Amino acid sequence: MRDFIEENLEEMVKIGSESEGNMDEIIDHTTALLEDIGLEPEVVESEGANPVVISSYKDGGVCFSGHLDTVPVGEGWEHDQGEIVEDKMYGRGTLDMKGPCVSIIAAAEKLVEKDIPFSVVFTTDEEITMNGAMEVSDRKEIKEAPAVLVCEPTAMQVVTEEKGVFQFEIKTRGKNAHASMPEKGDNAIVKILPILTSLDRKNNKPAEKDELSCCVDVIEGGEATNVIPEECRAEVDVRFPHHFNRDILERYLFDPIDQEFEYEDIQFLDPVRLDQDKEAVQNLIEVAEAETWTVPYGTEMVRFYEENENTMIFGPGKVDLAHKPDEFIDLNELVKAAEVYIKYAEVMAGSG
Repeated sequence: MRDFIEENLEEMVKIGSESEGNMDEIIDHTTALLEDIGLEPEVVESEGANPVVISSYKDGGVCFSGHLDTVPVGEGWEHDQGEIVEDKMYGRGTLDMKGPCVSIIAAAEKLVEKDIPFSVVFTTDEEITMNGAMEVSDRKEIKEAPAVLVCEPTAMQVVTEEKGVFQFEIKTRGKNAHASMPEKGDNAIVKILPILTSLDRKNNKPAEKDELSCCVDVIEGGEATNVIPEECRAEVDVRFPHHFNRDILERYLFDPIDQEFEYEDIQFLDPVRLDQDKEAVQNLIEVAEAETWTVPYGTEMVRFYEENENTMIFGPGKVDLAHKPDEFIDLNELVKAAEVYIKYAEVMAGSG
């Protein structure tokens, strides 16, 4: 199994699959891998979403979910894409999350041999919209599964709770003027600063599972050094726990702000919280010899949970290594994850 994982992950990592790019090559590669192990994959195309690969072996099995898209490679790498050093493979997507996807496929090969039912779902827009997961969430592979495992990196802990995601654009408007006569203009950059300061005061560093985080990650404004800016915009990312709903969250963030501004949603995803006493959860805890954990980020768990309340997150690797230069995954942990997936599918077979 280790050789299978190493060989196929190296090939997959070298295929570019940034979320907003062309997905043909990664889709072709993945469907070929699934066909090689005896499955008949389907590629689901829908308006407003990137393609989704779905395949099943019989009915009523655990659904294993992953995404094939990645954030851009970026600069600052000391290792080549696909380079292996002391059992660690480096490269964009090794951890988040082509590595876990290859673990799923390695497990799938063994499950076919064992005649154990299961399904796999691979999306290609998790890093931007999660629209692909939303489009297929009502499929029987998800709705009728005894459990759905979103195989994002969790350091092999069972995640039953994830925070909600509220991403939005703030915009302030002013009036152009020559910089030598600022009194004749209205500076949009100056107007946005107290708004961003107010939002930053809501930030908890580090944010624990019951706390909110709020980060200003993009700011744009101004045309030239000698022109008073007429418009300024910023993009803000908020991660919030389950005791916030949309109305409470907006009041908490915006009511203290006196400055006039506009805002528009980029993405809003509700938090998810699963009952840890569920049989599906307890079985995974026992099989993986793991503990439960709450993650501060959002995943496709929120999309699948709407149709299947036995949706959890469990996968190899530490998420704090994602989206950085020299992202890597321990190949031995990928093998261990595949072994857990096999055993869990065996335990859950026929439970749907």
